[in-house]
Parts: sequence; C-alpha cells; structure tokens
Amino acid sequence: MTRLIKLAAAGLLGGLAVSALAGCYASVSVGPLQHRTSSYSVPGQVRTLVVHGQAGDVDVTGTSAGVARVTDHLTFRHTVPVTSRRVSAGTLTLDTSCPALETCTVSYNIAVPQATIVRIHDGAGTIRLDGLSGPVTASTNAGDIDLSSVSGPIEATDHAGSVLGRDLSAVHATLHVSAGKIDATFSAAPAAITASADVGSIALHVPGNLSYDVAASASVGSVRVGVIVNRKSAHTITATDQTGSITIEPAA
Repeated sequence: MTRLIKLAAAGLLGGLAVSALAGCYASVSVGPLQHRTSSYSVPGQVRTLVVHGQAGDVDVTGTSAGVARVTDHLTFRHTVPVTSRRVSAGTLTLDTSCPALETCTVSYNIAVPQATIVRIHDGAGTIRLDGLSGPVTASTNAGDIDLSSVSGPIEATDHAGSVLGRDLSAVHATLHVSAGKIDATFSAAPAAITASADVGSIALHVPGNLSYDVAASASVGSVRVGVIVNRKSAHTITATDQTGSITIEPAA
C-alpha cells in the first residue's frame, strides 16, 4: 500500500511538473521586433540582378549610375535572417531566408543601371520596379507587382495580389494574376500584350491613336473593348479571364 501511495504521489508530481512546463512554454514572450539596416555598393559592372526573397518588399530603381547599390532592411524577433549576395560574370544574386519557426522580413531597396536585366521572385511582399529599360521578370505569391516607367520586355506573375503598371513602353508584356487584378497603362503602343486572370479584373489602357488586333474573352464576367479593332494590326492584345471583367480602352 505504501509503495502504491508513493507511485501515485510521484505520478501526481510528474503531472504537475508537465503542467507547469507547459504553462511556461505557453507564456514565453515572442520578444520585441528588432530592426537592422545595411547599405553597400557592388563592385564591378552588374548586368543582371536576381533576387530570391522569402518575405519582404523589393524595390528596384534604374539609374544612370554605373554601379549597383543595395540597402537591406531586416526585421526579426530572435534570430537574424540569413542573407547572401554573390557576383559572378556580371550577375548579382541576392538570397534571403528566415530561421525555422520564426517570422522575419528582409526588404530591399536596390539601384541598378537602367539596362540591367532584372529577375525577382518574392514569397510574400510587394515588388516595385521603376525606370528600367532591360527585360524584367517578377513573381510573387502574395503581394503586388508595381511597374513604373518600364520600357523593357515584361513578364509579371502574381498569385494573390495585383499587377499595376503606369507609363509602360514595353514592346512585349505578359501579365498574369491568379486572384487579384491587372491594371496597366501604356504610354507607347506595344507589339504584344498578353493578360490573363483566373479570378479578378483586367484593365488595359493603350494609346488610342492606333488600332489593335484584340482577342478578349471572359468565361464568367464582362468584356468591354473601347479601342479601334483591326485584325491586320501589328499591335496585338490578348486578354482572358476565367471569372471577372476585361476592359481595354484608350489611355487618358
């Protein structure tokens, strides 16, 4: 009987210890947010920029300067995010990753020569590209893609967010959203625009003094074409929407 009482007491104490331990874990503070910022110039000529972001915004601006300059902004609670940069054969590659089971963001402000080829993939965050004349490829899983004064070929893919464009003069543009909207204004008539959405709206604004070969269709939704349509035009617009509206009209 005494041995049973001891075992029962040990079990009770063990249970209390586990409960106390669980209570400790439940009450652990996640800690205050910490911030770090650093800036640096990249030696040598950068002809291609590649960014692999996990979480955080990426801003890229084209400049007349001959060198690339990077400013990164880190936000974290306990462990500093891992960032890396390397330059090889004129390609600057920036990579980021957050520690396991921790939340962090790494945002970039990057200045590069205007003609730089830009390729960016962001897991979660907004991508902003401004004043670039080289080919640009941008994709994000959650966030917006904001294009301003881009004249090189464009390929933009957004899974949950918007693709926005203003003062675009790209000859070729391919724009896609899974869930969101496309709203792009072209200051010069492109040779070809391909815009598609699974769920969302598409609005394309193009110079109204030209005609366009337009193919636009929405499985569920509406289509409004306000530009001059000419099947023999050298300027083509293809827009498809599974669920949503399509508007193609002259730019204001």
